[in-house]
Amino acid sequence: MVAAQGRFWRVGLSRKGDAASFSLASVPGELEELEGFKLELPLARWNAVVKQAESDRKLLGGILLDLAPAKDQVARVVASDRLLTDLQRVLRDATVALVEAGALVIAPSATETKEEA
Repeated sequence: MVAAQGRFWRVGLSRKGDAASFSLASVPGELEELEGFKLELPLARWNAVVKQAESDRKLLGGILLDLAPAKDQVARVVASDRLLTDLQRVLRDATVALVEAGALVIAPSATETKEEA
């Protein structure tokens, strides 16, 4: 299942339904060595990636280092404004698609439930 697709990024749900696969499909000429870059994001870590995607590219890069097999390419991916902007948009779109498909569940954090009690 393709959850979202942007100009450069494509996101699909794994066969088991426990991870999302991110891949760079078509990249600008100056970044063509990144074509084929992939990473697997376990749905259990989705929240951490979404939180950092919009705030700090260095923290996002650190998280992606844990997930990507081609660790030497992560810095180039995060450093590119075009790739990062498209990744942020695809993450938002994929979040909506995965929630609608029932693969991701939005629930209050543990601190929010304690405050209500």
